[in-house]
Amino acid sequence: MRLLNLVALPHPSGNRIDLSWHNPAPTQVPGARVVRRAHTHPLSPTPPSSQHGVVVADTNPTSPTQSRIQVRADGSYTATDTGLKGETVYYYSLFPYAGNPPTYHIDRHNRVAAMATAPYNIAGQMADLLPTLYHRYDTLLTSAANVAPADRQKGQLRRFLDLPGSQLDLLYSFARAMRDLHDVEKVDSRLLALLAQWIGWRIDQRLETDTQRNDVRDAPHLYQSIGLIPTVEATVKRLVGWESRTKEFMHNVFRSNQPERLNLWVREQDTAGAWSTPTAPLSLDFAYEGRPTAVRDQSGILWLFYHTLRKGHWDIWYKTFREGQGWTPSEPLTDRAFIDKYPTAVPQGTTLRVFWSTYNEADQFWRINFRTHTNGQWSSVLPLSALAPFATPNVQRRQPWAVVDNAGMLWLFWLELVGAQWQLRYNRYDGTNWASTIPATFPLNAGADPRVEGPPFVMFHPTDTAQPLWIFWARSEPVGTAGQRPWRIVYRVKASLTPNLADWSAIRALPPGAPDTQDREPAVLVKANGDIELFWSSNRNGSWSIWRATLNRATHAWGPAEMLITSPYTQSDPLPISLTTGTMLVYHANESVKYTSSVYGATETVDRRYAGSTTIDIRHTAKRALWGTFGDFQTFTSDTGHHGERTNTNQYARETVGLYLTPDTTDQTVIQRNQNLLRHALREFLPAQVRAVLRTE
Repeated sequence: MRLLNLVALPHPSGNRIDLSWHNPAPTQVPGARVVRRAHTHPLSPTPPSSQHGVVVADTNPTSPTQSRIQVRADGSYTATDTGLKGETVYYYSLFPYAGNPPTYHIDRHNRVAAMATAPYNIAGQMADLLPTLYHRYDTLLTSAANVAPADRQKGQLRRFLDLPGSQLDLLYSFARAMRDLHDVEKVDSRLLALLAQWIGWRIDQRLETDTQRNDVRDAPHLYQSIGLIPTVEATVKRLVGWESRTKEFMHNVFRSNQPERLNLWVREQDTAGAWSTPTAPLSLDFAYEGRPTAVRDQSGILWLFYHTLRKGHWDIWYKTFREGQGWTPSEPLTDRAFIDKYPTAVPQGTTLRVFWSTYNEADQFWRINFRTHTNGQWSSVLPLSALAPFATPNVQRRQPWAVVDNAGMLWLFWLELVGAQWQLRYNRYDGTNWASTIPATFPLNAGADPRVEGPPFVMFHPTDTAQPLWIFWARSEPVGTAGQRPWRIVYRVKASLTPNLADWSAIRALPPGAPDTQDREPAVLVKANGDIELFWSSNRNGSWSIWRATLNRATHAWGPAEMLITSPYTQSDPLPISLTTGTMLVYHANESVKYTSSVYGATETVDRRYAGSTTIDIRHTAKRALWGTFGDFQTFTSDTGHHGERTNTNQYARETVGLYLTPDTTDQTVIQRNQNLLRHALREFLPAQVRAVLRTE
């Protein structure tokens, strides 16, 4: 029920506010309760604490601190609030009620505010300024009932001076209170709109007073942060009370020079076989292709080497890992103007050797270089010819891979350009001499070229003396009659550790998926029972993801292929590493990275720059299903709308920001109204060239 003629006025005597109102339905709703609060209006007729309000008066008081509401002869109601602090604005909410226990009627219109003044005794000060003669004859006292007891001991002149004096007290109090007109916390709430207007802020009168104060107080900071995601989300929360997420669509616009940026990620499998789910990448040192390599030295430190683009050129970087301590920050192994890629590392005794491919753009030539780490010191960068006399500098070599057998012999494999064809060659090094002055060539397979077209992965088996060396690689195979050549994984096994003995088995293949699928980037791990666990990247499910299968080393029978990571993002270049607690898997992925701000704690920023621009694969249903959602990382040509006019449905453009709203209602009318409110209000908090589209989740 709405009360009428609700008025609150400061009493001239000070420290008191008088309230009056009319009840339009005194018979149906006879009772009323007056609740007072500082800074903002009370919200409840039964405040839980004094900070939420104090009951000042009631038709039926329940406490000695509550005064009784009076009824005047004209039918109006009055209440008095005393003992107030001077020059302070107080806020009152009136709650009509009926029944016992009372049923309260809550109406935002039953609110009023007033400032209590302070008594400065200006009447007494004026009396003191009068000549003594006036005081001598001002002795006529009164005992009239309509004179306050405190005034009955004052003379007639002194009582007369109270008339202008009390009004001057009022004026003086209001003048002193003007010092707080700039104080957002103390100013009368009815002036907040004026303060907001001075700074260009549109205040929302539907909000409670304390919220309006916060908005005006925070407005300068918000203006300084225009264009920031936290500002946009805070505006949504302030205006409609909904949670929201903000997305910039610039990374959804196709750019032909922006391939997938594959960061390093890591997962761990415990002894029960469960894989962890990473919340952040191992490193933002990205690559477009190329597997990292890992090796454990004699002290138990795990070294991870990889190539990445830094300062405009490709270099080799590394990290180290100690179980129980985690990873160290990345450090550069090379920092040169050449292209250094495809590292491989191996420990030989107390020496750690790292080989990699170097491409010189000046002479367009591939070479293999290396560095050694001994006694905590790295050597300088040296060409392979400094270690291997057979590595003549006039022959191109790349894609090295090194392993050490149980006798401490280093086996080095690489691709060498012979004529117009790259061939796999290898040699063995005992730490002083090489086994052959002329490296061995990977033999033919039943008279056919083995076609090592992808980087090889070589593994030494520690327990299988009849099959000590295993080499896996990917090559293209013809499928059907349409000229398609998808990638397939094959492998070969050497029956001895004699380098010049061509005792390699026939080439065997990993059972392929569907004819139009690809299998690439094999990496293997020896299981506890001696079988081989193969990890590789494949698009068998429509997306490039990590797969694994087990190979029986005795029968060479394959177990079922299993997709390891279910995700719409690209995963590639798997590298399994044995740990005492299970298995670690390092791999590349273009997954978005989430950041939480230490300043804006409620905001989570999603960095999608790594997704890159790729064409649509209609088989990739998981990725296509993200279209239009907050998590969509696909790329499209810029959406210019229909005839150059864009609406809320045209979102994929560089200058577009999407607000994904979580309404607290299913009422479409309310949702549409709030969206229209946000659409107009957000223009003040976004740069001029940015347009916003609204989505509900």
